[in-house]
Amino acid sequence: MISVKSPLVFIALLFFLNGIAQKTIDTIATTAGNFSIPIKIQLPKQNKAKSPIYFFVHGGGWNGGTENEVPPATLSGDANILADALGIIYVGLAYRCKGNNASFSDAINDLESSVRWFLDNANRFNADTARIGFGGASAGSTLSAVMAQKYLNCKVYIGAEGMYNLLDHDEKISPFPNAEARKKYGLETEDKSKMASAFYNLRDKPPASLLLHGKEDRLCHFTQSIHFADKIKEAGGKANVLLYDKINHTCLSAAYPDVFKKSVMGIANLFISEFSIKNINIETIQKTLDKRLENQYPSTSITESKIMGLWKYNNEHLIFKPNGKGEIKFDNSVNDFNYAIKNDSSIIVVQKQKERIFYLRKNNSTMFELISDNTEKIYRVFDYSKQENYSK
Repeated sequence: MISVKSPLVFIALLFFLNGIAQKTIDTIATTAGNFSIPIKIQLPKQNKAKSPIYFFVHGGGWNGGTENEVPPATLSGDANILADALGIIYVGLAYRCKGNNASFSDAINDLESSVRWFLDNANRFNADTARIGFGGASAGSTLSAVMAQKYLNCKVYIGAEGMYNLLDHDEKISPFPNAEARKKYGLETEDKSKMASAFYNLRDKPPASLLLHGKEDRLCHFTQSIHFADKIKEAGGKANVLLYDKINHTCLSAAYPDVFKKSVMGIANLFISEFSIKNINIETIQKTLDKRLENQYPSTSITESKIMGLWKYNNEHLIFKPNGKGEIKFDNSVNDFNYAIKNDSSIIVVQKQKERIFYLRKNNSTMFELISDNTEKIYRVFDYSKQENYSK
């Protein structure tokens, strides 16, 4: 990775980047008050023709940020597949959040300034400013959907687990954003919420849109995507919604390989169509995905030695010890559990007579928990950590 903090030095370095393999560049696009607004750029491998541009806005509930720094720019999960496969420039955009004492309007200003900076330097990136797209996940979808309506050269919009209508909002089914988050982010009035809702601010013939959503999303209800797609079609645009059973609030994570593959292929087909990308063998992309995802599927051969150690999901830690023993650490509490590896390659954890079902992935570095309450099934993914030894 190339990391460049000074825009002037960065511009100079661009002259030396042509012809090098795929590159990820971190630099500063603009400033807002005393904040530097970073930008992350992933350039495809050698591409003689000018490349389309895909701007991505990260989620996170508009949380994060300090009095000195904004949260970093990130790229969507499909970047490492499609940047090279389709010759697309991926651009991650950062913005001021609640921790920066900022508002939704401030965030839009930051995004507009960063996009302007990139487009002003488009020739140095061999970028095609006539073919741009926007996308975002979760809280980033709200911002990116508004941004997509501001640019007539925006051909594509991709939203993952999004919120597009903040005005007609029921916190009982979509807890994000709650009243406190609205107040902290300058969306406390109906007028401001309407201004922040792409649903009410679509341009004529909106960009062709792909909306990804899990049916078990507990933050942003999947009907947000359905209603937004209908609104886009009413305004003369094209829209498609991919809904996923048993999926909560993630549609572009390789931890859910089948969902990830379907999402990425949907994005690829949208890019090919709307960016008019020629001479692409879609089967090659499918094979690349299959190869990269093969270790994300459940392991069919589990031994005790493969699960020994610490596994983390947010603030819950599972410590698997020898002889079917273990500990659960949650916040400040610690409880013992017993476990057994079954013939179907599941791991049954028993704590206080309550059973939990886990599966180890073939990569041996992630384990997912199947949660069922007779009405729905969702998954939680635990990551392996070497920060603590199981024998402690």
